[in-house]
Amino acid sequence: MVFAQKRLLFCTTLFVSPVALCAADTLVVTAAPAETATTPTSGYNATTSQGAMKTDRPLALTAQAVSVVTRQQMEDQGATDVNQALSYTAGAFTNFAGAASRYDTVSLRGFHGGDVDNIFLDGLRLMSDPGSYNILQVDPWFLERIDVIKGPSSALYGQTVPGGLVMESSKRPQFSQQGHFRASAGNHNSTSTAFDYTDAINEQWAFRLTGLSRHSDTQYDHTREEKYALSPSLLWQPDEDTSLLLRAYLQKDPSGGYHGAVPGDGSITEHNGRKLSTGFYDGDSSLDQFKRREQIYSYEFAHRFNDTWAFRSNASYAHSNVDLDQVYQIGWDTADADRLNRYYSGSRSSLDAFALDNQLEADFATGELAHKVVLGAEYHQYKNDLYEASGNASQLNARTGEALGPQPDYDFSRSQRRYYQTGVYLQDEMSWQQWHLDLSGRYDRIVSQTENDATADKHRRQDDHLSGRAALLYAFANGVSPYVSYSQAITPQSLSDINGNLLQPTTSEQYETGVKYQPPGTSDLYSAAVYDLTQKDVGNRVVKESYYDPAGKVHSQGLELEAHHQWTPRLSTLASYTLNHVRYKDAVDGNDGHTPYVTPNSMASFWGKYQFAWGVSAGAGVRYIGKQWADNENTTRLPSVTLFDASVRADLGVWNPSLKGAFVQLNATNLTDRHYVAACYGTGYCYWGAERSVMATVGYDF
Repeated sequence: MVFAQKRLLFCTTLFVSPVALCAADTLVVTAAPAETATTPTSGYNATTSQGAMKTDRPLALTAQAVSVVTRQQMEDQGATDVNQALSYTAGAFTNFAGAASRYDTVSLRGFHGGDVDNIFLDGLRLMSDPGSYNILQVDPWFLERIDVIKGPSSALYGQTVPGGLVMESSKRPQFSQQGHFRASAGNHNSTSTAFDYTDAINEQWAFRLTGLSRHSDTQYDHTREEKYALSPSLLWQPDEDTSLLLRAYLQKDPSGGYHGAVPGDGSITEHNGRKLSTGFYDGDSSLDQFKRREQIYSYEFAHRFNDTWAFRSNASYAHSNVDLDQVYQIGWDTADADRLNRYYSGSRSSLDAFALDNQLEADFATGELAHKVVLGAEYHQYKNDLYEASGNASQLNARTGEALGPQPDYDFSRSQRRYYQTGVYLQDEMSWQQWHLDLSGRYDRIVSQTENDATADKHRRQDDHLSGRAALLYAFANGVSPYVSYSQAITPQSLSDINGNLLQPTTSEQYETGVKYQPPGTSDLYSAAVYDLTQKDVGNRVVKESYYDPAGKVHSQGLELEAHHQWTPRLSTLASYTLNHVRYKDAVDGNDGHTPYVTPNSMASFWGKYQFAWGVSAGAGVRYIGKQWADNENTTRLPSVTLFDASVRADLGVWNPSLKGAFVQLNATNLTDRHYVAACYGTGYCYWGAERSVMATVGYDF
């Protein structure tokens, strides 16, 4: 839309944003579309989000802690998985599985989602089965942004973990031509190629096609990662009030790399006079495999009837097959200091999942009080057919890598897992002058069912639950916005107890107060949040046997600070600090007052990027991960660790106009190659942190 047209006597260098065209003596300035949660992000700063409210809401006016990782941040930091993309986010602890990238492992405010329950895609939960190895994953190359919503969110989303959720947003088709190509190579024989192209077909239709291939020998011995992914999308937008977006995401992992652990005795401390290497492999290379083939098909429809009424509908269908065979250590043999006892788990699973969310929105006023009311109905289900086997495996000589004896034969048995969630929710966003009040409520019926053919055991559990959220914010004219909020969550247990009975869902509630500051006229955002969060009916997973033991309550209190600042057109910075105090309460297993594992007591990070002359830019970052316990009994402590990252990029078009759009980039993570234990699930299962990674990229944008 042309909003200004001025006659000029002369055309000189123009400092007009975003588009300035000079023809003869006429200057035509074209306005960029207003930034929304679905438009492409720019730089490190985002100003709006749909994650917290399911409506487009300025971050500065959202009475909840929300962090956004933009496309530019992922590019500059060279993130190859969601774990890396969230490394500089307040309240988020990632990479606690070390260099293993098979699953997205994110812990928020001291609670992780079992590799599945806190990951969402385009407004809907990724319908993985947390009680199996069939876990869906989306590569960050296909994402425009990642919104991290802190705290319980069941009032809008139903099943969520207490610490919050990670909302991944896919790239969308654009009505202007854009193309991107990347070719990368790095240590561990890592290579990747990626492309992304979007354009208009005509005035009403646009398309996008994005693809990726990635290969790596990984830091672990005898393992390899191999991934291929493709995502076509089509957008129909006949007018400014109507849109229909069709998407597909297809991913094939012929080899899912390594996802094993080492004993704490041999990683935290020396065992028999030495530590195991950071590339130690405890499996059987002739047997181990992880193959995943996933498909996700989705649509987003939106229509605004008039100034008051609007309707939105999102749905997705996912199908995923996973084949797993894994031999892994379960502790040292007491009779021989060099021998590790091992266990085997095998699975063949086929998952079919469906999710639907329909929303009716009304924008109106009652006197001076403005309302944005959303009435929604949501449905989720999955069915997972499994053939599983497990049992003791041969021992391993950890010093020589020799398997001691052949692997036994294993008998696979068939089982089936089903899950259904039906939810109805109502939200009213009210505003009066500088006051903003949000009220949300939701009713859910959650049904879980398991059936084992071998034992003929059938278990079914149905839970009906009400969740609520209330938040109040006051926006001062100087950009300062203090707020208070209360929210609840429900989280079904993903596994059964020792007798096979499905455990009752955990419930949680949180009180949060904070302040946000956005200097007027800027996209900079500073935020501080203090929270008190309690989860009830918690269960601890017994890793080897894959069942839960009751644990009691978990009480989490903390402080989160975050700042996104564009100091000058050349200098951008990100900074965060997290203080986390997590304790068991009313514990039934003797751990009352103890801190759960995978919970650092503090974290801090800083990333800065500077654009030098001649097309050269450089970024550098530091990440601090505080002390954590290796076990829930709090007998063994993991020390804190400080890690450094860096990047440098040269835009070749500045040096040679014929190379416009081409660039070279070098990224390094864990620059000093610090060897450390990332986290432990008890002293028997610890993960080495990722070694230094160096990746060189040649790219072309047009």
